[in-house]
Amino acid sequence: MSKQNTTQPRYWVSIYDDPDAPGVLRFTFVPKGLQQARNPGEPPKPVPEYIVSVQGHGEEWAPKWLKSPQKESIKAELEEIARERVTERAAWIQRVSDLVKSVEGWAKDFGWSTKRIDKKIEDTRLGNHKAAALLMQEDTIRVLLEPISASAPGSDGLVDLYLMPGYDDIASLYHRDGGWHVHYVFPTQKVIAGIKEGESRPLSKKTLGVVLNEMKKHAE
Repeated sequence: MSKQNTTQPRYWVSIYDDPDAPGVLRFTFVPKGLQQARNPGEPPKPVPEYIVSVQGHGEEWAPKWLKSPQKESIKAELEEIARERVTERAAWIQRVSDLVKSVEGWAKDFGWSTKRIDKKIEDTRLGNHKAAALLMQEDTIRVLLEPISASAPGSDGLVDLYLMPGYDDIASLYHRDGGWHVHYVFPTQKVIAGIKEGESRPLSKKTLGVVLNEMKKHAE
């Protein structure tokens, strides 16, 4: 599960693709609440901005400072923030890619045609990025597996599975405890007070088959 920092962040952090180097991320750090000393009548001095480009993650981590803080302690702190976020970003994108690969194989076994597409995701913590999505079709019925967010309450990843073109029937996949879990109103669930609430099950080929069959019924 993604780390949640309980302390108040000390910096505004922006993450974007480095315009000078494809595949490299650029981090911009601006201290929060920093008031620059100035003489009466003078305009406020600009708040310092630190910029570092980052290539790779994990053991291949390679930061390159464009505007570095003078203090080594601050530099180390900012590098740790950047390292943590590029690691989370890479893990999330790989997690979704592995999910799409598994679901694609199962769907083909069920007789569905598949097509991989890229989904653009806006994320203030990890930076805007693309993650794999999967379009599945059987006859005129189309279902989309769509990555939504790298974090959600109680999990470190949320992906939706739904009928197209609208959200007529939807299942949510949460990643927690090292695996994906499907939250869906399965046909075998008991009705409580006239309402069926979604049940969570570990994702498997069998579970996916049940969900796709139910979506097909709802589409007819």
